[in-house]
Amino acid sequence: MEKLKNLWDDKLWFKILVIVVILALSYWFGIIAILLGFILFIYAIVTVIRKYIFKKNTRFKVRYILLSFLALTIMGGYGYAQTHPEEMEQSRIRQQETKKAAETKKDEDAKKAAKAKKAEDAKKAEAAKQAEAAKQAEAAKQAEVARQAEAAKQAEAARQAEAAKQAEAAKQAEAARQAEAARQAEAAAQAQAAAQTEQNGNSSGYTRDANGRWHRSNGQFASKKEIAAAGLVW
Repeated sequence: MEKLKNLWDDKLWFKILVIVVILALSYWFGIIAILLGFILFIYAIVTVIRKYIFKKNTRFKVRYILLSFLALTIMGGYGYAQTHPEEMEQSRIRQQETKKAAETKKDEDAKKAAKAKKAEDAKKAEAAKQAEAAKQAEAAKQAEVARQAEAAKQAEAARQAEAAKQAEAAKQAEAARQAEAARQAEAAAQAQAAAQTEQNGNSSGYTRDANGRWHRSNGQFASKKEIAAAGLVW
């Protein structure tokens, strides 16, 4: 082991040979190379933690470990792709199928979301329509109530006006009746007075014609003084 270490430290051709052998093995055994590359990557992280956090010396430098990780990973991946084309093709097909399935699922989810949104929008529109219809029905009901109240108010006003009109007519009829009664009473009183006067005139020898003029017993017109002296009304 010490001899190999000395060869690595002293001989350039040995380093080149080791690197070539490692790359060749990585090419032919790609899966193993990739696995070793990830192990080196983890070791590089551990080395960084030991060196910069715990302040401990490390046997290998981090940059060499990372370079080894990259070399093994790249060569292993390339070698595996070249030596196992069928598996790579199948892997590519599986990736495409997975991608297609994911896109199909995404499209279906989008369609479901759009359908759900459309149904929700339709539901909201129907609810808004029903609310508007209920609002209009309530407004129509209130308008009908107001119309009926106005009609009842106008009918009550018309009834009161008709009652007032009938009361006024009854009042005027009563006044006319009383006036007619008074006129008839006055006419009766005048007729009675005229009859009494006529009777007095007949007893005193004076007579009265249809025009209201007094005559003496001989037919001549009597004067006012004569009529007044006889106690008659001119």
